[in-house]
Order: sequence, then C-alpha cells, then structure tokens
Amino acid sequence: MKYLISTLHTYMSKKGGLLLGLIVSISISVGQPRTKVACIGNSVTFGYGLASPSQNSYPSQLQALLGQRFEVRNFGHSGATLLRKGHRPYDKTEEYRNALAFKPNIAIIHLGLNDTDPRNWPNYKNSFAADYATLIDSIRSVNPKVKIYICRLTPIFSGHARFLSGTRDWYDQIQQLIPRIAESNQVGLIDLNSPLHARIDLFDDYLHPNKQGAKFIARQVANALVPLSQKLQVGETIGSDMVLQRNWENSIYGKGTAADEITVVFNKKNYRTQVNSDGFWEIKLPKMEAGGPYEIAVRSGREKIVLKNILFGDVYLASGQSNMAFQLRGAAKGEELINNALHIKNMRLFKCRNLVETNAVAWDTATLRKVNDLAFFSGAWRQATGEEAAQFSAVAYSFAQQIANEQHIPIGIIDLSVGGSNTESWIDRKSLENDDLLASYIHNWQKSDFLQDFCRERAGQNLAVSKVKNQRHPYQPAYNFEAGVSKWLGTGLKGILWYQGESNAHNIELHERLFKTLVSSWRKSFHQELPFFFVQLTSIDRPSWGDFRNSQRLLEKAIAGTHMAVTIDVGDSLDVHPREKIVVGRRLADLVRQHVYGVELNADHPEPVSYALRDDKLLLTFDHCIKLVTQGNLAVKGFQVMDNKGEIYDVNANILSGNVVEIVKPSFGISRILYGYEPFSRANLQNEIGTPVSTFDLTIN
Repeated sequence: MKYLISTLHTYMSKKGGLLLGLIVSISISVGQPRTKVACIGNSVTFGYGLASPSQNSYPSQLQALLGQRFEVRNFGHSGATLLRKGHRPYDKTEEYRNALAFKPNIAIIHLGLNDTDPRNWPNYKNSFAADYATLIDSIRSVNPKVKIYICRLTPIFSGHARFLSGTRDWYDQIQQLIPRIAESNQVGLIDLNSPLHARIDLFDDYLHPNKQGAKFIARQVANALVPLSQKLQVGETIGSDMVLQRNWENSIYGKGTAADEITVVFNKKNYRTQVNSDGFWEIKLPKMEAGGPYEIAVRSGREKIVLKNILFGDVYLASGQSNMAFQLRGAAKGEELINNALHIKNMRLFKCRNLVETNAVAWDTATLRKVNDLAFFSGAWRQATGEEAAQFSAVAYSFAQQIANEQHIPIGIIDLSVGGSNTESWIDRKSLENDDLLASYIHNWQKSDFLQDFCRERAGQNLAVSKVKNQRHPYQPAYNFEAGVSKWLGTGLKGILWYQGESNAHNIELHERLFKTLVSSWRKSFHQELPFFFVQLTSIDRPSWGDFRNSQRLLEKAIAGTHMAVTIDVGDSLDVHPREKIVVGRRLADLVRQHVYGVELNADHPEPVSYALRDDKLLLTFDHCIKLVTQGNLAVKGFQVMDNKGEIYDVNANILSGNVVEIVKPSFGISRILYGYEPFSRANLQNEIGTPVSTFDLTIN
C-alpha cells in the first residue's frame, strides 16, 4: 500500500494534482497521521481586517489548498513582535504556547512587521537575529524533526501612518536580515514580498492584505510545501522573431514544474537549469555578435518549445505618453514608411498593446479586475509588415527604420506607451517610496495636487464603478512600471527613447525631481547605465510650456548620459498631438548615431556658450554647429529680452557669421535673453543639418 501511495503521488505531481482526493482517502484509510502545519505570526497571519479570519486568513486558505493530508492551524497574534523586548513579544502570547503544544511537523514564521514600530527597532534591533534564533530553537525543542520556514515580510506601503517616521527604513533593515537568519539557522526561506509588492490594491490600510492578498500568501507557502506543477512556458517578452541584444548575456526564462530540469539548446550547445520552488527558471545565453537567424529550443521532460528566426542586434525601448504612442498611420508622410515596411528584413517590432484606452469612459468590472491584476499590457515580437508598422509608434518606428538601414545590423524596437500617463506612473515603487516628498502623496494620488488635474479627472472617469479602495490605473504612481516595464528588466537594451512630459507640465519643479528619479530608477532596475534619448515638448498655446522646455534643456545638462531631441519647430498651436512624428524619430536617430555609433554630425541642439557686447550689439556664440541657418533663409525669429524690471520685449536678431548671432541691443538695460520662450513659438534657428536651437534662457550680467 505504501508503494501504491508513492506511485500515485508521483503521478499526481505530473498531472497537476488531479488525484489529491484519492491520495487523501488512501492515506487516511491506512492510518497515516496528518502533517501538522503551524502558522506563526502577527495580524497578517491572524487575518486582521478580514470579515471572517477563520475562513479567509492565509492559514485557512492554505488548509484548503493543501487538503486533508495536512492539518493547518493559525497561531497569529495581532501586534506581536519578534523582538523579545518589543512592546508585544510573540513569545509572551498564548498563541506561542499553543504553537509549542501543537508540536508541528512544519512551522511557517512570519514576524517582523511590528518590529518596525519606533518603540521597538531603534532600541532593540541588535537583538533581532538572536531573538529569531531563540524562537526557532524553541520550536525545534518540541519536535527536533520539524521543518521550519521563515518568511520575507509582506509589504508595508507608503500610506501607512508610520511609514515616513522610521518604518520604511527599519522595514528594509529587517528584510535584509531575514535571509541571513534563514541561512545561519538552517531553515527554509519563503518570499512573501515579491508576489505582493506591486499589489497595493490588495491592502486597504497599506499593511493588512484582503482575502485575495491572503490567498497570494497561502499559494506562496503551499508552493514551498508541495511542489508546484504547471505547463512549460517562456516569458512574455520571449518569442520567435525576437531580437536579442548583441554582446550581452541574454536571459531566456519562463515557468515550469518545480524542481524539473530545463534544457535550452542554442547554437549546437545545451544549457541546463532547474525550476525553482516558485515555478520560475532562467538561463543566460553567451554573448553573441550581431547576426542570425537562430533557433532556440526549450525542453522539460516531454514538453518542448521552439523559438525560430531569432536575431542578435541592438534593442531599444521606446516609452512615454500619447505622442510616443501616436501611430505611424496617423503621421505626416507615414504612408511611405508603411508601404516600404516589408523591405526592412533586419527590424523587429514588439508593440505592448494596452488592455483598454484611457478615454473619457467608465471601465467595466472585468476590465478593472484585469487592471488590478497588472494585465494591462500584452504583445509579441513581430516582423515588420505594413500592418504592424501602421499600428506602431510613429516616433519609434521611424527611429528604428533609420538605424536599421544605416547600421546594417538587426534592430529590435519595443513600443511601451500609454496616452496621458504621467512620469510617476513609470517609476518603480521603491524609488518613489525612498523619496520623502514622493512617498508623501503617491498612495493618495487621486486627491493630490501634485498630479495634474487631467490625470486625476480622467482616472476618476475610468474608475467610476470600482469599489476597491486602492484600485489600480495607468496614471497611478508606479503602475506602468509594475505592469509593463518590469516585464523587460531581464532584457539587454542599447538605449531608451522617451517622449513624455505633457502630463507633468503643470509643476515644473516636481517634474525635474521625477525625471531624475525615473532615469535613476530604470538604470538601477535594468542593471545597465542606459543612455536616455528624450524628446523636448513641442510648441502649443499652454502657458507653462516655454518654461518647461527650458527646464528639460537644463535636465539634459544635469543628468549624465541623457540627450534631448528638440521639436519646437514642429508643434501645433492648438493640437497637443502634432502629426510631424517622423521628423522626431529621425532626430532621435541622429542623436543615437552620434552618441552610440560614433557618427560625426551635429545632432545635439546648438547651445549659446558665450556672449559679448560690441558697441550697440550683443553677440551670442553657439556650439554644436558649423553654421547657423533658418529654414528657407527667412529672418531669424524667436528672440526676446527682459529688462531690469522684468518686462519682456521682442528684438531683432541676425546670423552674423558661422555660429554667431547678432542682437541689436535696446537702449535699456537687459537682464536676460530669451529664445523660443513663448508657449507656441515660431523660433526658427537651426544648425547646418537641421537640428533646431532649443528654448533657452540666458542671464546677462
């Protein structure tokens, strides 16, 4: 009978657990004792805030997942600390005594959240590791054969009352300690943070998970106790027709049955790994020069996935809001590129399609649920065809087409953009929460003046029927990073293309902080010092846009490895979505040609580097140009001066020679020279290859 049970258990694991009931009945019939599981912890374990902890807490849901072969008991005590000198030590509770009396076969410990209280961590932090070891030893004392797992903590989000008064930093310190404690005490480690750190919608009070959140915890614990069985898969960003970054150790990854061996066959070599307890696997391929096509075969037992027509080249991620999302079929002269798409054999496209547009409508409950589940983006690698090109970002497509044609290497371009999205939505949560200012409002984003009225109002329309307190939305801080960017973090990239800012132009100082945070966030998250090629906002009759463009110019100077494409000359006074998108893509391509591929050209926008007074003339000298010109050799437009009282006047200017502009000095004193500063500007100065001069503000001493 024991042999039969073992054989059936193996069969069950391969078939996804379909015979669980049969095994249970056989096990019970021969008198096998149930495996006793003790869930030890605080209010998260207890099920605080749930309508029925006895049914909905994670231990209760774990019991349902594991079945009758296991006896799961909840020994959670709300407010308990791991620290023995904390304000409510777990080892002084009745639940602790009951857990020892239970003499468990398996113990799951999730403690540490309450130790972030200012009454605890500042005073007794040096005892945390020793106190944890004491707790572990006390459980072993009642059953030396017990299997113990300790847990990385569930999240504490920035809306928590103590978050900025110490909890944020102390929480991080505890999280860093827990893996070391697991190793030194030879116990298992379960990660309860990763499945939940992007799910603020499951935490109404920013600390305690709801029923669905408790189910996430239960599943994660169950995966540690009973091997997870699932179909072999590759990641969403992996597929036939993809481009992998040349000269980079590319990751091929996916899901499978826990502990199964994965074999990847590439370029006549085999690479092996094992699926981890959470059901994930990853293999790194060796660095490759540009070329292809190749095949990649992924095998696990009898399952096999073959990826065909793989190229190695340079991969770029294009992201931002609606002007990046603007499709090629709507762009001026886009039809020519669409018709020629089939002739470009060395370019591949990945369009991250939005689940739903952020139009002025209420989303239905099914859509709201998918948005909460971070299922907002979907897509696959595609070869360039007219149909694919037409729906792709016009800026990104025209950029990639020029680079592919000129560099003669495969180019992969990813279009990940959301109309109307703000900068906050593209930054990872940790970076937002580590900034005291940003952490003060990101959880309350729908009521915060830091977010533009448009974003709050449009999100309010989309979420009108939602009853979830922390309902997710693409305008919510961190959302687009968590739902979209995070999928690409294992991808080698050559650079980032960024076109965004319209939804942050209401608060220039905040945007400056956010943009710096964004660049830092992505470079850290991708583990690459990625160059950022970003688009300056164009011209439109919106009051703050002149100052915003100048702020973007200064940001380029302040952040190493960023390069700005100027679009002041292709704006529309009334339309925030001008159709001249191919020009923008070409200017980004020129910047990349210069700064990535070493082509000698003046792709950087001309900047005033010095000025001199000569008689009644003010002479400005510009860099990044051999010769300054205007389109059609028209008179120079766009220059203004400010007097000592702050009044602004239009002035005449002429190109004197080469890279020098001459301004006739007014009779009054000048404090500043402004160029292209009007929100909708007809400023027309550019260098010899057509790179426009940016909006600028120059102080005159």
